[in-house]
Amino acid sequence: MDAISEVKEDWKRVDRALIPADLLCSMPQPECKGLTMLTDIMINATVCKLGPRVGQITAPYSEGIEIVLDVAETIEHRMRRPEFGRHLETSVRSLETGAHIEVCIEATGFQNAPAIDDCVSFVLWAETGFFEPPSTLNDKILYVRDPELYERRQAARVAEAKREMERQIKDRELAREESLARSEAQSNIMLERERVRNLSWRELIAEHESAGPPTDDISSALYHLRVSLLTLPAPGHPIGQH
Repeated sequence: MDAISEVKEDWKRVDRALIPADLLCSMPQPECKGLTMLTDIMINATVCKLGPRVGQITAPYSEGIEIVLDVAETIEHRMRRPEFGRHLETSVRSLETGAHIEVCIEATGFQNAPAIDDCVSFVLWAETGFFEPPSTLNDKILYVRDPELYERRQAARVAEAKREMERQIKDRELAREESLARSEAQSNIMLERERVRNLSWRELIAEHESAGPPTDDISSALYHLRVSLLTLPAPGHPIGQH
C-alpha cells in the first residue's frame, strides 16, 4: 500500500471512529463540513485519542484524570434541541478510583455554530493544556478523585448554608421584633405624655410624688415631662411671684 492509500485509510479509520455511520447519514451539511477539520486535527493530535467508544474522544487532564468528549452525542443533542445552547457532552473520570461523572462544559461565541465546530475547539483546548478550565470541571474532578470525601464535604457545605440561612432568618425576625417594640414604646410614650399634660395641677403633683425612680424609657420620659411641667408657675400664680 502506497503512502497516499495509507493516508486515505487513516482518514477513513478516524472518520468512522468519530461519527457512527447512522449519525453521519442524518447530519446536516455544516456538521459534515466540520468533520473534515476534526478528522485532520485528530490525526495529528498528540494529547487526545479516539475512544473508549465510537464517537468519543479522550484527553488526559492531569495525573490519573481523563476527560471524555462524546462527539456523537454532542451533535445528536444539538440537532434535537438546538435551543439548549452550546453544551458539550463531556464527562470526567479517575483512573485510580474508577469514578466518573458528567460535567457541564459549554462553548462560547456564535450561538448557532455547528456542534462539531465546538468539538474541534475542545480538542484544540485539550491539546494546549486546558487553559483556564471552568469551575464546574474542577469541582467534578474533586468528586472523581474521592467521591466519599466529596459527598461529606458537600453535605457539610449544605448544612452550613442551612445554618447560615436560619441565622439570617432569626436576625431578620429579631430586627423586626425590635422595630415593632420601638414603635410600640414610642406610641406608648406619646399617649402617656398626652395623659400627663391633661392632669390637673394637684393630680400632676400627686403622681410625681408617688412615682418611683425612672426604670425604662417611658417612665424616664414621663419623669422629665412632669419636672418640666412642675417648674412652670402654678395656675393663677403670676410669673416672678413666690
